[in-house]
Amino acid sequence: MHRVDLSDNLPPCSRCRGDLVSSVVMPKEDAFGRPIHLQLCPTCDAEKPAAGALLRFFAEGGGRDTARAEEGAQLLMEWTKEGMAEHGWYWQQTPGQSG
Repeated sequence: MHRVDLSDNLPPCSRCRGDLVSSVVMPKEDAFGRPIHLQLCPTCDAEKPAAGALLRFFAEGGGRDTARAEEGAQLLMEWTKEGMAEHGWYWQQTPGQSG
């Protein structure tokens, strides 16, 4: 089980120093033993397929619409997969697991 900490005070984007929508420290480390940070930045990530879709979801108010929770969960999973792939990690389903 991994812990989730919520914060109103996100660090600046490590790429452009702008405001982040989300900053996640993954439970894996990179090849050098450093934590993998996934950052969702409207400036740096808007053109990426999964990140851009998640940014549009939030911009449209999807994060506050409980009727869109399933859509948000799927977009979040795709963004996580996209970000992890950039670090050489890939989602692997286990038997009986969906998604």
